[in-house]
Amino acid sequence: MVLNNKILRILQQQNIRVHTVELYKNYNTLPIPELHKYQLLVLVHKFVHHNDKLPPAFANYFMLNRNVHSYNTRKNHDLHLQNLQTTVGKKIIKFKASQLWNQLLNEIKEIKSESLFKSRIKVYLYNKLYTE
Repeated sequence: MVLNNKILRILQQQNIRVHTVELYKNYNTLPIPELHKYQLLVLVHKFVHHNDKLPPAFANYFMLNRNVHSYNTRKNHDLHLQNLQTTVGKKIIKFKASQLWNQLLNEIKEIKSESLFKSRIKVYLYNKLYTE
């Protein structure tokens, strides 16, 4: 990631004092950790709203809360999180993606359009970078 930051500084002819978030924003891209989150959220979005676009191996990869509980919850689009005890278990894509998805605002989770969802997620992740 340090190398990516250096490359962006060189390409944009910026000095070391310019915040890296600005460098990424100028190129309309995300830092690698945020790009990873972005890809995980896009995968979950496809699972929830466009399951037919996923490879068969991912058709039942996640489990929606509404399919686990017999009662209606306010969080219809949330994913079921297994109770994992180990740090290794919490790094599994299924757990990490579910956790990220459940943290999203319901208005973002309910977006059916893939392109609109992607643009909103990018903005969401940029905003999280500024607030952290």
